[in-house]
Amino acid sequence: MKEQITALVKKEFQRLQWLSFAILVLAFFILVAAFYYVVGVLLGNPLTNWMTGLVITSLLFLGVTVIIFALMAQADDRLTTKINRTVYDETHDLEAANKRLKSLQELASIMRATLSFERVVEEALNVCNQALIDSGTPRESLISTVFLFAGETLRPVATRSFSGSDLDRRIPGKRGIVGKALRDVVVTVSNNVERDPEIRTFSAFRSCQIAICIPLRAGFNIFGAMLIASKTAVQLNEEHYELFSSVADQAVISLQNARLYQELDAEKQRLIDANENARKELARDLHDGPTQSIAAIAMRINFIRSLVTRDPDQAIMELQKVEELAKQTSKEIRGMLFTLRPLILETQGLQAAIETVITRLRETDGLNVQLNGGEHANLLDDAAQSVVFSIVEEALGNARKYSQANQIEVRFWKEENLFVARIQDDGVGFDTQDVNRDYSSRGSLGMVNMRERAERIDGSLRVESTPKQGTTITLVVPLEKHGRPFAAGVYRKPTTTP
Repeated sequence: MKEQITALVKKEFQRLQWLSFAILVLAFFILVAAFYYVVGVLLGNPLTNWMTGLVITSLLFLGVTVIIFALMAQADDRLTTKINRTVYDETHDLEAANKRLKSLQELASIMRATLSFERVVEEALNVCNQALIDSGTPRESLISTVFLFAGETLRPVATRSFSGSDLDRRIPGKRGIVGKALRDVVVTVSNNVERDPEIRTFSAFRSCQIAICIPLRAGFNIFGAMLIASKTAVQLNEEHYELFSSVADQAVISLQNARLYQELDAEKQRLIDANENARKELARDLHDGPTQSIAAIAMRINFIRSLVTRDPDQAIMELQKVEELAKQTSKEIRGMLFTLRPLILETQGLQAAIETVITRLRETDGLNVQLNGGEHANLLDDAAQSVVFSIVEEALGNARKYSQANQIEVRFWKEENLFVARIQDDGVGFDTQDVNRDYSSRGSLGMVNMRERAERIDGSLRVESTPKQGTTITLVVPLEKHGRPFAAGVYRKPTTTP
């Protein structure tokens, strides 16, 4: 391309030179004719008198012509050199921009093809390094890494020119160039790398003159940072900053997708585990409850058969016992079916469903359970009511099994723009710290299950308990996200907090 532009310019300049030459030749003949006409014809001087002047004038004209063509030749050389330099610079910039575009396209292709953020951050590091190499920075002078948060510290997950000891090093990401980049959320440059309180701990960076830190942050989510350092000086321009920001945005999208995928996979596994645990618990309850009761009924019926002719009165008494046992078994089965799918929740709402659970606990376990403020349940939409029901039922189930309480209270109320549910008992209580430490071994049931359900409706769950002083579980749900549209005249009763 450069050769074509140079040949075109030279061709046009040659045309200009020939045109100039033709104009000068024409001007020379016009000069000679004018000299002859004025001096020879009008003034009547003989040829011998003005020939010398004509020769001198012609020589002067020729000298001026030579000077003009010499200047034009120099201008041609200077213009050709300048054009070549400009074309080279523009071509180099265009090639660099084309490489960056291809790198960004490759980065986007990797993002489309995989959910592995490791490949994406590797390619992001390549794109940033290549941009500096295209600007004249030697490849061997570049040292770079991508830091991602692992807990409270940053660890290198993709590196270039790192030694073995640096690969295992961690930094807090609070001070120096990394801390400033993460706080200000801008590409940050430091020319004092050897004094940086954090990155100087890496031996690979100690001989670098300049470091560039690119934050990987989206909103309030901080994933980490890319750090690129050079042992030689680097000339940065606005295009570099724009490229770094674009690459960081692409990398953050990949990190967000990877996190969402991991959370989705974890939620999927949690649901599978919860379903399996529910199946095991249901099987255990069926075995310990209705199955044993039905087996007892069958045995009593067999016994009654032998009593029908031998002792009719005792047979009647046994039939009454079988009847009571059958009724009790029927209640247990209805309770299990209610737990599996509380149809009353779908048809009559949260208040009626909770009252049904309380009635069942009173009848089967003799518990003193009270519901206060049940009318506030209608503030929630259907999805939130279903989640709140599951949490309250779980809390009541735990109280039934472990609390040994004399009294259990379920209370609903509205506080500002929040729905609040509280389950409180006067039972034996427990040590919440022990429960929190044992979350990993408890699986997804119990308190962990209730917290996870609360998070689905953007709620918060607080568990307060002390040994021998009872337990209080408080659930708070934002009505602006999960409340029903307010209907005039529906909630006339003023809301109060206990």
